[in-house]
Amino acid sequence: MSADKSIEIVECNPSPKRKTPRLHDIIDNASSYYIIGDIALVNVKNQKIDFNQLLTAILSINKNVKSVFLRKKVKGELRINDIEFIGGEYKTKTIYKENGVKFVVDISKVYVNPSLANERLNIRKEVNDNEKILDAFAGYGAISLNLAKKDVYIIAGDLNIDGLLLLKESLQINKIYNIDIINYDARFLPFRDKVFNRVYGDNPTMIKDFIQELCRVTKEILEIYILSDENELARLNAFKWIKINDYSKNLFIFKGYIRCNNIN
Repeated sequence: MSADKSIEIVECNPSPKRKTPRLHDIIDNASSYYIIGDIALVNVKNQKIDFNQLLTAILSINKNVKSVFLRKKVKGELRINDIEFIGGEYKTKTIYKENGVKFVVDISKVYVNPSLANERLNIRKEVNDNEKILDAFAGYGAISLNLAKKDVYIIAGDLNIDGLLLLKESLQINKIYNIDIINYDARFLPFRDKVFNRVYGDNPTMIKDFIQELCRVTKEILEIYILSDENELARLNAFKWIKINDYSKNLFIFKGYIRCNNIN
């Protein structure tokens, strides 16, 4: 693929949203945590931490939290967090709400990142009615369920059958009818060429392996998420990049827009 010489990189400027409190001012070596339904998922800087103190602090701040887990690195092709139980009630499945939609999730079976709620709301705003959309790495349906608020038709596909079963539950509780679910390997998509107006590829660590096949089924715009530094972006054929999230000192999550008629 040839590089696009006119690459534009813009900063994501999300509207203000509620964030869970950070713990580092309360407990040394604690970084931050997400509240997902009635489960707290905690990031720590290292293992030298009093987990009983951490559990007490989280449960005292968040009265609705029943379970607390430590979040480790994402692992495997299915992008699932390695988690460790800290305390409370042992449960990994819950329901949380985002942008007016209820999501059934299991943190032991799918990757869940509620901090991207505003990004997914932005996606909803950019989609036009009557589009045919592929959510190529749907997981539990974070993108698909947000887009289902629009008058569009969506196919949500993934290799992770557990995630798709959770999505099926979410469709039922939200009474959503414009999403079809397919279990597949995205290296070999079971669709005709150029059948989707818009395709979303949310697989930041592996997306480069799939761009060619995703573009095969994309009629108009392919939107990908990639973990990268800014220098690597020039080697990918996108006409616009948006910096979504900081990952580490030199790595970021970017969203790229690709016109697939430029891909051979």
